[in-house]
Amino acid sequence: MFSKRILAVAAAGCAALAGFAVTPFAEAATGRAVTALTYDLGDTAFPIPDSDGAAELRGVVRFPSRLPAGKLPLVLLLHGQNRSCALTEGDATWPCPAGVPEFPSYRGYDYLGEALARDGFVVVSIAAGGINHFMGVSPQRAALINKHLALWERFTSTGGGDLAGRFTDLATGRAAKPPLRGHVDLTRVGTLGHSVAGEGVMRHASDKYRGDWPPGVRVRGVVPIASRYFNYDNIDDDGVSPDRDVSGVLVTGMPFAVVSATCWGSGDEAYFRNARGRTQQPAFLVRLVAGNHNHFNTVWSDATDFPNGDDSTCPADPRRPSAQAQRDFAVTYLRAFYRMALKGDHSGEPVLTGARSVPGVNTEHEHLP
Repeated sequence: MFSKRILAVAAAGCAALAGFAVTPFAEAATGRAVTALTYDLGDTAFPIPDSDGAAELRGVVRFPSRLPAGKLPLVLLLHGQNRSCALTEGDATWPCPAGVPEFPSYRGYDYLGEALARDGFVVVSIAAGGINHFMGVSPQRAALINKHLALWERFTSTGGGDLAGRFTDLATGRAAKPPLRGHVDLTRVGTLGHSVAGEGVMRHASDKYRGDWPPGVRVRGVVPIASRYFNYDNIDDDGVSPDRDVSGVLVTGMPFAVVSATCWGSGDEAYFRNARGRTQQPAFLVRLVAGNHNHFNTVWSDATDFPNGDDSTCPADPRRPSAQAQRDFAVTYLRAFYRMALKGDHSGEPVLTGARSVPGVNTEHEHLP
């Protein structure tokens, strides 16, 4: 019985990964081949701050197979709260019990990593199964981001550090040596956090906590997507948190974009409202009308035996986009944002402001300043 529970969820997650194909956007058709590698420093390599537990240091990285001259910006993706292990009932331990694979939430953004890598970014999606097991919130998730960025700064600047010799080709499983030394600019970093990780990336990027960034790292753009906002009960009618100290998630030193899925909730709009009158940097809010929280992550959305795969609060809304249309929108919107924030390319800004629509979805937009 135990093994059946494992196999059902693990097989569903693998099927979601295997069956996904990146839609060929006309805008994104750069013709670049992409290299995909994984790295794994172990299930307990990261002592979780303010916790007795430890988490994994694991990720998947994508980059153009033919590296251009100069350095590429890096985008780091972090998933939100979900099960840690491939079980249909609660996780008993971390690391996962013997014979039980992890629930690969970090692989749910493969489609996005592929598209951004084709666009000339190095894209790292990191695992947070241990963080999820120990119920880590924004301070722990921000610390995990900093740890990965420190590893990448050391590896890409010197070729050494803990990442050296730890890469595996995603397709073949063979050891790989990524030729990234001198080709990644860690002073042009973008971050994305989905669900509860949205608060994690906003804390990490906030004016208050940017001093925690590793030496040699500078974040220049951040996106919470279908995010949680834990001051939700204190938001007034205008979506502002009037009575609480919001400095821990207030971002005024860089561009940011809030992607809100309305069939999940609107509390995340407070990140945008809190910046009104406080930032001179570009800030964007897009409401994906009838958007679904889980559809941004293919492992959460497409695993048919995963009981919470479709978590929409308005499944009968006729404006509801398909899962594919929602992910197509995410790729188009996020390409535009990271091009602007990390490369200074404003050609996609009409997508960010809503002046140019994206097929297959209904959206509402605001922007600052």
